[in-house]
Amino acid sequence: MTPLIGITGRTALGSDITSKAPHLADSPVDWFFGEYASRVREAGGLPVELPVIDNPSEYAERLDAVILSGGGDVDPKRWNGPPETSFRVSEKRDAFEFDLLEAAIEADIPVLGICRGLQVINVHFGGSLIPHLDAVDGDSHSSATGDRQELVHSVSFEPESILFGLYGSSTMVNSFHHQAADRIGPSLRATSYSSDGTVEGIEHSGGRILGVQWHPEMLKDLQPVFGWIVQIARSR
Repeated sequence: MTPLIGITGRTALGSDITSKAPHLADSPVDWFFGEYASRVREAGGLPVELPVIDNPSEYAERLDAVILSGGGDVDPKRWNGPPETSFRVSEKRDAFEFDLLEAAIEADIPVLGICRGLQVINVHFGGSLIPHLDAVDGDSHSSATGDRQELVHSVSFEPESILFGLYGSSTMVNSFHHQAADRIGPSLRATSYSSDGTVEGIEHSGGRILGVQWHPEMLKDLQPVFGWIVQIARSR
């Protein structure tokens, strides 16, 4: 059967979406960037967008894999970071995604973390984050670009890693993040770096949890990480 891949999203209020429907101003909204689902489908999986619920373990019981999507910063209280460098923090989303990740681990289903998702994985396993990467420093990770598909810098991959097997020794990536993994959590290892030394990929020792710091869903060609998550999910 086609593997069922759950994808996390974001929560907002109606007033954040439109100002032309005041009667919906306080209505809760779940919203998802559709490129995640499109890439999963292109890779052979069946995408399911996951609204925030109070018991994510029920999702894990039915899913074959999970994608933790990009978004706002992880609450710095979770990794003892400085609050003044964090933006768009959502305690509700954090609670849901950290519980979903734990449920996925317990259910032994694979997990792909993208951008924020990599950071969620690292913090969950006891790692920490770099509070802020300035747009003018290093590989300009947080520099805004007009084209989300623009290839901004290269990343290299460690031999004998999942990412090396998918991409080879290096590839070019886009970049939209102002935080990154710092201390890597136990059971994880960094397997990809940009030229300035910023961690761009992490992997769990069990071979079923992978995080990338760039946004492969936005790139023009289908990226190998989506084939990986679908293949691992199907092998269950």
